[in-house]
Amino acid sequence: MGDEDFEEAFDEITDEFREPTKADRRVKGIEDFKAWEGVFDKKTLETLEDLLVRGVLKEIKWVVSTGKEADVFYGISGREEEVAIKIYRIHTSKFRRIQDYVAGDRRFGRARSAIKQKWNWAKREFKNLKRAYSAGVSVPRPITVHRNIVVMEFIGDNGTPAPLLKDVDLEEIKDPRGLFDAIISDMEKLYKKARLVHADFSPFNILYWNGKHYVIDLAQGMTLEQDLVHKFLYRDINNIISFFSAILDDLPDPDDIFKRITGMEVDPYYKLSI
Repeated sequence: MGDEDFEEAFDEITDEFREPTKADRRVKGIEDFKAWEGVFDKKTLETLEDLLVRGVLKEIKWVVSTGKEADVFYGISGREEEVAIKIYRIHTSKFRRIQDYVAGDRRFGRARSAIKQKWNWAKREFKNLKRAYSAGVSVPRPITVHRNIVVMEFIGDNGTPAPLLKDVDLEEIKDPRGLFDAIISDMEKLYKKARLVHADFSPFNILYWNGKHYVIDLAQGMTLEQDLVHKFLYRDINNIISFFSAILDDLPDPDDIFKRITGMEVDPYYKLSI
């Protein structure tokens, strides 16, 4: 792709990112535009173009969330479904602890360049999503992965994303104990059926929509063969208990939940901070 083709592709793909009207500032705010500089590099544009040509995507609309390593866009698939398009930044990622999560994961070889590393990270998220989805864990339905882009089911309505659990008023949830139990149950399914640990399970990585939770951001998910997996699991359990303890009494002890999930006693090492 030459420079002229690159500029034309950029104009085509970003045509939908116009100055937002007053009516739709809730999802197309000016602040969202800051994501473009770090996301739409030449190779990412080529990848988006591939997905459009293949009919996986029909439209790419607007930014719905930004993070340390990736930005998520709202779009429409070739099947006219609402989709979330997660684009991992190749050159401007601020996530520096990848090695903690990938050490011992035999599914991927060592990437020798930043580009291949991000391609592997996106592939890792997609594979973990597929394993979790097949195990019955409440996650967005995975659709495809291509290079540094993961396409999945959009959780929300008409471009408005579901809120993160951290932003939901627990007082307004009809059955917070039921929600807590469902989340712990998904943690157990993830471990026993998908053979994974999320490794960053928290209200920051759970969406809440129409009375149901959806677990997201599984790129850092670890297989059970990895060295730090049980330490991360114990931290995940504590994250969820800490959040719900603000409204619920008599929550289970984290050691008991850990034993229920793994069948093992807690090693004191797992209680040390990571």
